[in-house]
Amino acid sequence: MINPYWELIILLCLINIIFTVSLNLILGYNGQFSLGHAGFLAIGCYTSGALTANLGWPLWAGILMSIVMSIIGAVIIGYPCLRLRGDYLAIATLGFAEILRIMANAIRPDLFGGPTGMQNVKSFYKYIPVPEPMNGVGNLLFTILFTLVFFALLVWGIWALASFLQRIINRRLRWDHWRWLICGLVVLAVIVANFACRGALFYRIFGRWHYETGSGGARIIDKAGIFHFFQALTKDSFASPQWAMFALFIVVVAIVTWMIRNYLISVPGRAVVAIREDEIAATNLGLNCTWMKLQNFMFGSALAGLAGAMLAHTIPLFKPMDFNFFKSVDVLLMVVLGGMGSITGSFVGATIITVLLEALRFLGDWRLVMYSLILILFMIFKPGGLLGSAELGQLIRRRAETAIQRLVGDDPSAGSEARDA
Repeated sequence: MINPYWELIILLCLINIIFTVSLNLILGYNGQFSLGHAGFLAIGCYTSGALTANLGWPLWAGILMSIVMSIIGAVIIGYPCLRLRGDYLAIATLGFAEILRIMANAIRPDLFGGPTGMQNVKSFYKYIPVPEPMNGVGNLLFTILFTLVFFALLVWGIWALASFLQRIINRRLRWDHWRWLICGLVVLAVIVANFACRGALFYRIFGRWHYETGSGGARIIDKAGIFHFFQALTKDSFASPQWAMFALFIVVVAIVTWMIRNYLISVPGRAVVAIREDEIAATNLGLNCTWMKLQNFMFGSALAGLAGAMLAHTIPLFKPMDFNFFKSVDVLLMVVLGGMGSITGSFVGATIITVLLEALRFLGDWRLVMYSLILILFMIFKPGGLLGSAELGQLIRRRAETAIQRLVGDDPSAGSEARDA
């Protein structure tokens, strides 16, 4: 199993991926600067929460209604405002989001909870009827999966940091192997720190386990770690459909990504990108730019409503202040950090921002200061985002082709064989 705290962080990462991709459709692919995207997240949250908790609607109906209400909200604000550009559209959407937040505060508490928020919304766990024998194996498999993903991201992060530092150091001292030296120093520092702290870093990841004897017999207890391998086949694991939650969220993210990819290669998707590049030229080609922009805005808002509905059934409490201006800024940072016009960039940006805010929590009041400083450094050295407008697969393919060309160029016999082929 996975620590419940980090389980929530992983689920929030997946929700924020959908939320970030929805804004990327509007900002990255269409060039419409929206600062009120948190308003559509609030529509999804409160619609699904109120319908399922107060009126007893089924989960699927609440989520579907959240999407419909988000589309209606997009039409209300989008039809008059998408004729605006730049700062004017940003101000209009920001005002729309603030109106929604104030309405959620003012409506009777028995409907939306008032300023204190809603906390009687059923979790996804209540809607997942999974047989207990499947839980133990499923939890173990997903624990192994996320462990592999964790270490893959850790290795990639160290390698990216070493590559970045090599480019800086090479301006002064030219040497092609700084990258490997930096990676070795980082790994050595982690090993030394782990031994100096008596295995604290290891326990921070895998936890400490011991047997606890009580009225229910002896059982294994994990403490503080992220990945609880030794709880995977215990009574607690068989009683928890944690793996089903992960599987459900991953499937939803995969479906949303598939829909967006197909949309972007369709005629409306290509028209939206053409409008971003030159709206006057797109109009001269016969495109109805207002309708295309509104259609794209509705699609992005619908995905934000879906993310809001998933959020309502994931966190135990949500209140109007969770959807203020700073929430819109957070998702904007996720889009810009990952790269505008890149779907996989939205994955990277949403994951980094979500995890970074929690990883820096030990700094206390200095957390937001360090968070802002890291983002400033990102924007200075990577102003176009980590992936720019390219997809992760394209970057990997380019790196692989460059590496192959270097190998072929360094080996004349290999080059001649390649030419003969």
